[in-house]
Amino acid sequence: MLFNSLPFLFLFLITYLIYWNVEAPAKKKVLLVSSILFYGYSHITFLIHFLLVIGINYYLSLKLWEKKGNGESTKGLLKWAIIFNTINLAFFKYYYFLMDSLGAFTGMELWQRLGTSVEILLPLAISFYTFQLIALQVDIHRGLVPEKISSLDYFLFILFFPQLIAGPIMRSTDFLPKLNYPEIDKHKMIQGIFLLIFGLFKKSVLADSIAGIISPLYLEPSQYHSASVYIGAFGFICQVYCDFSGYTDMARGSALLLGYEIPENFKGPFLSTSFREFWGRWHITLSSWLRDYIYIPLGGSRKGEFRSQWNMFLTMCLGGLWHGANIAFVLWGAYLGFVLAIERILEPKQIQGTNIIPSKTIRFLKNTITLNLFLISGLFFRAGSAGKNSVSFLFDLIKGFQNFFSGKILPRWEELLLFILLTISFNSLQYFPKSMEKIEKHSKFLIPVLSVILLLLLGVFGDGGGEFIYFQF
Repeated sequence: MLFNSLPFLFLFLITYLIYWNVEAPAKKKVLLVSSILFYGYSHITFLIHFLLVIGINYYLSLKLWEKKGNGESTKGLLKWAIIFNTINLAFFKYYYFLMDSLGAFTGMELWQRLGTSVEILLPLAISFYTFQLIALQVDIHRGLVPEKISSLDYFLFILFFPQLIAGPIMRSTDFLPKLNYPEIDKHKMIQGIFLLIFGLFKKSVLADSIAGIISPLYLEPSQYHSASVYIGAFGFICQVYCDFSGYTDMARGSALLLGYEIPENFKGPFLSTSFREFWGRWHITLSSWLRDYIYIPLGGSRKGEFRSQWNMFLTMCLGGLWHGANIAFVLWGAYLGFVLAIERILEPKQIQGTNIIPSKTIRFLKNTITLNLFLISGLFFRAGSAGKNSVSFLFDLIKGFQNFFSGKILPRWEELLLFILLTISFNSLQYFPKSMEKIEKHSKFLIPVLSVILLLLLGVFGDGGGEFIYFQF
């Protein structure tokens, strides 16, 4: 069920009306039923599998709490909980990738036959809920969730529909303490409505329109002029931002209207002046998850400079693999890890007591470099969608960049430039939070006006609601 669809609007309105008109003990049951309907709408088999996975995890969590209560070690049981969730993810997401890799490595037809004789559908949100379940088990082991929670709270924490399909990846400390205390006031309602309006605009007007312009280029990138390939590549990173940030806005807006605040995932990354700052503002809940549950357990920065950079590189490679069972996604992660490591090595050491503020020119140059470094990563990310042809697709993109004096011009490139500028404008709202506060002060005027404008724009640009990019993960 898509946020930008009538079924979701109907489900949310019914949920909202019932939710705020029942007694407090029943509110969580209303949310759980709505969340089950939300997930089961697409595929009932996936729902049964999902509920079974949560049930097994709850049993393992009960055993972890029991062992901690008895003063016993929980390391062994935690290991099995992580193995179970990893195998569940690996079977559905990496089966074909593993069979193809074994076939290529050994040359045996057996692996190729195994890879083509079985049809495995990827359950919705499996990458996101796997990370959330693993984090919860680790948090119990670490003592961050000391008290046993009910099965209702446990299932709702994982199933909560505003963030279920594509995050944000919630931690136990983000949601569980607030679960019994939903809060709604005028400010949260205004903020939630603005987030829904802006999120729908980003997705249905910007992201989907950009996709329509650049899609022909990605069908045959080697046939286009280098300038067209460049602006198309820039358009793609804008599309991903608007698509995913738009989803997050709608998720956060829906949650706020239900009385809960869930984490932000984007804080104006396109205005960053370093790659480290960029990654700290892009898909924030994933980057913090990778840091806390992979990078730090690997040793973090505690074992010397080389080991620190190696841990970062390995963590980003795993982050790339999490996005997809494809060599292009692994290369995407490796590229990000390499750039972060090199930037950290070359970063000048700040003298204690000094705080040099760079000039606007320096900030602009650093921002331009950062955006172009991220643009390159977008080539790997876009190639990942080509599946088994990802490597050849990547080479076609590179060929397109070499067409300095020939090649086709991207149609509607002027419109694309406008959408890129609008994307940067939305980044400004996130980068400078006070600007959003100023907008919210005029909510009585802006909410109805923006709603009418959005409806008109949806009539012009909307195409019925395209699927969110991160739904494939």
